[in-house]
Amino acid sequence: MRSINDLTDLLVQFTRSDGVFQTPVPRMSIMRCSAPTAPELVLYEPAICVVAQGVKEARLDDQTYRYDSAHYLLGSVRLPVFGAVTKATKRHPYICLRLDLDPEIIAELMMLPVETKINDVISSGLKLGEMDDQLVDTVVRLAETMNDPKSISVLSPLVEKELIWRLLQQPETHSVLAQMVTSSSRLRRIRKAIEWIEFHFTESIYTRDLADMALMGLSNFHKQFKTVTGTSPIRFRSHLRLMAARRLMVVEGYDAAEAGFEVGYHEPAQFSREYSKLFGYSPKQDAKRLKKSFHMGINQL
Repeated sequence: MRSINDLTDLLVQFTRSDGVFQTPVPRMSIMRCSAPTAPELVLYEPAICVVAQGVKEARLDDQTYRYDSAHYLLGSVRLPVFGAVTKATKRHPYICLRLDLDPEIIAELMMLPVETKINDVISSGLKLGEMDDQLVDTVVRLAETMNDPKSISVLSPLVEKELIWRLLQQPETHSVLAQMVTSSSRLRRIRKAIEWIEFHFTESIYTRDLADMALMGLSNFHKQFKTVTGTSPIRFRSHLRLMAARRLMVVEGYDAAEAGFEVGYHEPAQFSREYSKLFGYSPKQDAKRLKKSFHMGINQL
C-alpha cells in the first residue's frame, strides 16, 4: 500500500519551484511553498486538499483549521478564507494536492447503497478529516496517473470515483457531500444565497430576500449562514468586494478610488476604512506591497 512519502516524492517531481501548478488530471492542482506565508484572504473552492508535506492553516472567523499529512481539508462551498502556510522550508517545502469536487460524481455515487444516513444538521463550509491508509493509497494512485498522460482520461476518473467513495464511507464527510448534492438540504439552500451574493456583490442586498431565497425564516437563515461561512451576509459581501478591489488594483492597475467605486463603494473613506481593517494596510500600500512581493494565488490551497 502506498504511503504519504510516496505522494511527496511524486508531487516534488511535478513542482520544481514554488507556485500553484495545474496538472493534466482534470480539476487537480498542486501547490508548493518553501517558506511560511502571512495570512491572506482568498477564495476556497469546494475541494479536497491533501497535504503531502508541511502544514497549512485556514481561518474562518474565529475557527482555525490546521491540516497536514495526517488531516485533509474538505470545502463544501466557495468561501473567503484567511489561509497561511505555517510550516515549510526549502529542504522540506509545503506540498499540497487539491482536487475540486465534481457534484455529478458525488450525485452518481449517492445513488449506490450506503449504510450511513444523511444528517441534515448544517456545519461549517470547511471540515477536517483523517487520512487513513486506504485514503492515502487512493490519493497517491490518482497522482500517479500523471505519469501516463495517454491513460489519464481513462484511469483518473476511475480513481477519482474511488476517492469520493472512500470519503462517503466516513460518516461526517458523507453528510457534507450528501448535502452538497441534495436539492432540499440546508447547505444547498444556503449555497444558493451565497451564489447570489457572489454574482451581485456590487449591489445592495437585503437579508430578508436572501432568507426567502433559501426558504428559511430570517433568524434561522442568519444562524445557518454564519454556521457555514463564519460571518454575516453583509460581511460576506464586503469580503468579496474587497477581494475584487484588491485584484483590480494589483492585476488591472486601478487606483484605490477607481477600484472601490467599481466594486460598489460610493464613499472612498468607507472603502479605505474597511479595506485597512481587513487587510491591515491601506489600499494604496497593500497594492504596492503585493505588486512587489506577493504571488497571487499562493494561499489558495
